[in-house]
Amino acid sequence: MKAIAPLTEERFFTVFLDAVDGTVCVPANTTGAALQARVAPHGLRFPLLLDPATSLSAHVAATTHAPASCRFGQYCDNILGMNWRLPGGRVVRIGERVAKTTTGYDWLRFLLHAGGRLGEPVDYVLRLRPACGFSLLAWFEGEAAALRGCVSRLLHGGWMHWWDAVDFVAEGDRRRVRVAVDCPPGEAPLFTEELQRVAAAAGARLTLQPATGGTLDGIPDLVLKTTPDRVIALAEALAQPAARCVGLGYSGVVHVYLREGGDRPDRIRAMVESHEQALYALGGDWHSRWLPAPAPASAEAAWLVTLEQALRTP
Repeated sequence: MKAIAPLTEERFFTVFLDAVDGTVCVPANTTGAALQARVAPHGLRFPLLLDPATSLSAHVAATTHAPASCRFGQYCDNILGMNWRLPGGRVVRIGERVAKTTTGYDWLRFLLHAGGRLGEPVDYVLRLRPACGFSLLAWFEGEAAALRGCVSRLLHGGWMHWWDAVDFVAEGDRRRVRVAVDCPPGEAPLFTEELQRVAAAAGARLTLQPATGGTLDGIPDLVLKTTPDRVIALAEALAQPAARCVGLGYSGVVHVYLREGGDRPDRIRAMVESHEQALYALGGDWHSRWLPAPAPASAEAAWLVTLEQALRTP
């Protein structure tokens, strides 16, 4: 009979790939390119990547969403478990190798959104998705009303759960709608026909191009969470010649990408000051890897100090 491990023994996740269940455990510092190279031979993918050269932990620290969150949910919905290093140095296991099946407090989401204050990830257990064999990007261009009509038809029709991403892209004076598709090759004509119907109905021009890497926009400089019905207006308001904005239509999130420059934090702070009160009134928020997180309310701040002190205890 196999011996039963003592209850006090730490049971950490080890690096693995389960091609049947579609899960993988990798170090948190694994780059997007390394992860894809690991899972692609098994016909799998992690569709929430933004930058192949950047680590997974940097992805999660920069934003809660990716364009493919339209179909697959937030990062936290796709992280099933972690080995987590507490502020005191102890490593603990959180979560499992499968999707959560019990009720209770979501420790993964809480720790990942704590901004590093309560420790850091060591390893992630990720939920993977099938790589169906055919990928494309569809670009819609036209008048503002036509583009808004495209987004509405794409997100309110019977196909809405089949698009990997539906994004409103604003840069300078240019406005476009981007749709990402991943499907079996035999179904590609059906997706193409539906995209053509959407363009015709909205009065927009449609361009199709092959895509093998997904929507790799890079790690955003600023992330603003609003409501889906306001995401296009917010992306347009923030767009500048030196600022590219990607509005994630289904999620209500705007990713802002600034051209390199020493004044980047100041420019982000000015954007935040112009919009944060309106965001808070809607229940939204903002986050930037270049600025400190907003200070918590007094009661929450006191509770966080107590928790942080407890987690530093060896």
